[in-house]
Amino acid sequence: MAKKLYFTKMLNWLRSSEMFARPSKQIPGLWHLVEYYEETDEGLQNIKESQLKSENKYWNIEFKGDNNFTHYSNLSVLLISEIRNGNWNISKNFITLNSVQNSGNIIEFQFAVTNDQLKLLKKDASGRIEFFGFFNRQ
Repeated sequence: MAKKLYFTKMLNWLRSSEMFARPSKQIPGLWHLVEYYEETDEGLQNIKESQLKSENKYWNIEFKGDNNFTHYSNLSVLLISEIRNGNWNISKNFITLNSVQNSGNIIEFQFAVTNDQLKLLKKDASGRIEFFGFFNRQ
């Protein structure tokens, strides 16, 4: 009975995307921002999809398989305005965006990919949320 239970757990694990869906395979593609949080002097601000649409605001990021990325944004978030197209790299649960134009312009986000949703989190040195965004795959 114990062998059957163990075998069933192993089969469920093999069927799950955990084994085969490595981040380097999940991330490539076009991602569209649907919601984000930003911490300002007034506190934590939550900008939802409806507000983004009504104000015609967007941030699209395309991660290419050759580890290049391009992005298009009209958000007034300082962190995002500093990002230039370039290379992306992952290490554990961090994704690093490195500008080709200015090699000193490197921004690192914590990330997670679940159910075709990409989550990017960037905190400053004091732990304040600079950006926490939710992207859907296009």
